[in-house]
Amino acid sequence: MKRIENFIYQTLILFSFLGIVFIPFSFQYFSIQSVTTKLLFQNLIANTVTKIGNITISNPEITSDSTTLYGLFFVLLFLSSIFTIVFSLFNFWKIYKNQINKVFQIVLVYYLACVMLKYGFDKIFKVQFYLPEPNTLYTPLGMLDKDILFWSTMGTSFFYNVFMGLIEIIPALMLFYNKTRTLGLCILFGVLINVVFVNFGFDISVKLYSLFLILICFLLLVPNLKKIIQFFISNKPTALSKLKGSDLITSKPIRITIKTFIIFFIFMESLFPYIRNQNFNNDNSIQNPLRGAYEVVKVEKNDTTKNSVNLKIKRIFIHRDNYFIFQYADDTMEDYYLEINETRNQFTLINYNGEKIILNYKFAKNSKTLTIYSPELGINIYSKLLPWKKLPLLQPLFHWTVDEIH
Repeated sequence: MKRIENFIYQTLILFSFLGIVFIPFSFQYFSIQSVTTKLLFQNLIANTVTKIGNITISNPEITSDSTTLYGLFFVLLFLSSIFTIVFSLFNFWKIYKNQINKVFQIVLVYYLACVMLKYGFDKIFKVQFYLPEPNTLYTPLGMLDKDILFWSTMGTSFFYNVFMGLIEIIPALMLFYNKTRTLGLCILFGVLINVVFVNFGFDISVKLYSLFLILICFLLLVPNLKKIIQFFISNKPTALSKLKGSDLITSKPIRITIKTFIIFFIFMESLFPYIRNQNFNNDNSIQNPLRGAYEVVKVEKNDTTKNSVNLKIKRIFIHRDNYFIFQYADDTMEDYYLEINETRNQFTLINYNGEKIILNYKFAKNSKTLTIYSPELGINIYSKLLPWKKLPLLQPLFHWTVDEIH
């Protein structure tokens, strides 16, 4: 039984290490990871999944919760089990197994700290959960997907974003120190359980990666798991085993230099983008001046109007990420990527097939009206900017008592 447990633990440690190397993550200064993974695994996984499972892959890119990401997890787990079996046959592995595992564990600790710090700062600076876009605010509640609804609700509260960010940042910082590492892991395990259930409960497409993070956290707790249970359940005093860098590198100056470099890189990844851009609240960052929601007042057509054009336009939205969105009378939406030529007063709308539509526009600042006309489509659209930032959802309301609510 003990041998089976050791085999499973060793396989999962190797799997987690390979996952750190090959599972794509949005690093700012380490883009080689995704390039390497694509080069080594993308075609292999796509061909294997298609042939074995007879599964159609709509997008071969290894992205969050994609079929190819599931395939990558399977391949890495398979390789880890093979490596564990093969390594056990060599005397070198038997002699240095504990030291090698400590290296893996330290790498896992710093990786987990890096990811959680990045997610934490993304929350505090309103990058992960940003203010809902106008098109979301004017979509009927029942027509929103659960993930968009959750994301939008979270984005309305700066206070809660700061709180969520801090409960990820503080335990992540605790991982850097031996004395607080186990406590930090225990806190992060609870945080990650909540993240996993949110992702599953609201169908957010980070399910697989959040499970991977909670696996890393659990594996790092395993060496002390029995002692932790004894302490909390049996109320017995216990001494935890510590993962010390001094067990691997005896020279203190070298150890401090390496640790300083790693921590510096982690903070460069998680914090430097905000310092560089001087943007500490993404909701207040400089946006497209035309961003907003526009109520369509009138649509005119002429003799050249194409029959395929839907004239039942209710609203127009210009998204912060350069998207142009039509909302029709039945509340369905149609979106295009948007390029703006301010010199010519032109919108270029690009659909998902790469086809372009040129629209001329005129925005009157005083009356806040946006007029769009297209000789090509044969339509003129007259619209007025809506005060979307004054909607109740975006107001900083707070009540100590129900009597204050009107």
